[in-house]
Amino acid sequence: MYEDELVEIAVEVDGEAAEAVVELFNRYNGGDWIEDSAAGEASGGGAVVESTGYDDFGSPLPDQFRMVVKTYLKPGPRGCGIRRQIEEGLWRLSLLYPIPEPVARTVKEEDWAHAWKQHYRPLRIGRRVLLTPAWEEPEAQPGDLVVRLEPGMAFGTGLHPTTRLCVAALEKWVPSGGAFLDIGTGSGVLAIAAAMLGAAPVWATDIDPLAIRAAKDNALRNGISLSPDSLHIQRGSVPAGCAGRFNVIAANILAEVLVDLFDCAYDNIPLAEPLAPGGHLILSGILEEKSEMVLAAAERRGLKEVERRQEGDWVALVVRREHAR
Repeated sequence: MYEDELVEIAVEVDGEAAEAVVELFNRYNGGDWIEDSAAGEASGGGAVVESTGYDDFGSPLPDQFRMVVKTYLKPGPRGCGIRRQIEEGLWRLSLLYPIPEPVARTVKEEDWAHAWKQHYRPLRIGRRVLLTPAWEEPEAQPGDLVVRLEPGMAFGTGLHPTTRLCVAALEKWVPSGGAFLDIGTGSGVLAIAAAMLGAAPVWATDIDPLAIRAAKDNALRNGISLSPDSLHIQRGSVPAGCAGRFNVIAANILAEVLVDLFDCAYDNIPLAEPLAPGGHLILSGILEEKSEMVLAAAERRGLKEVERRQEGDWVALVVRREHAR
């Protein structure tokens, strides 16, 4: 293998398994291409999520939709070690999700650096929000809010139904001048959209340092200043010391994680604690079959369902805090 070549590991998955595989790839192969002085190699490559088979409105086409998660390894002993960790992790995930054997091939590093961009295009989500890759010039209409993203190798561009459901809910429930919190921000798309819709201040959290970097870069790319009074992005989950502070909270995470956050399974601040009386909590990343489980967890915290949105098998719940607890 030549120095300018990489090993691509690809797994075709469904929507729920995709998030687990992305987390696995980022855990073992996340970060920048940073020189390792001991091994004389570079490590890190994150994850690429390639989604194809959408119609002009961004909805998956039956029998055409495909989602493939990829990661890229440098050659050498370190890369081989990371590959073994990834393959073992995928085997363990296959006990929980329908994950096939990974497919490995050799690619040129120059091709890798640009090939993933071809899968992203401008996409309207909601009534006003137009999501576009930073390298595109979309045909925006008067009143459109154009969110420009450079998703990098680890985070999505809004193509997933869960993101679209969240943005549509933001357009309805985010009040101008109201405080907004995005838990698990990823690329920062929801926080940026909320800021453009007039929310202030906007806070965003993520446990992944790569996500924090991507979200900050995307915020600046959209002309949004980073400050506690404008858009504040920090590492972590549910922020402490913010009880009753936010008018709207969004959490686009897996259903099981949402339940655990409500029930403080991670020794965390309760998911609903930062929500103001009369505020709305947007819960997404939920498969239809698990929506009642999430709703029950929300109701245990005194929240009441006010809206339910669905696209395919994916559901977003909007729950309201009627009174301070």
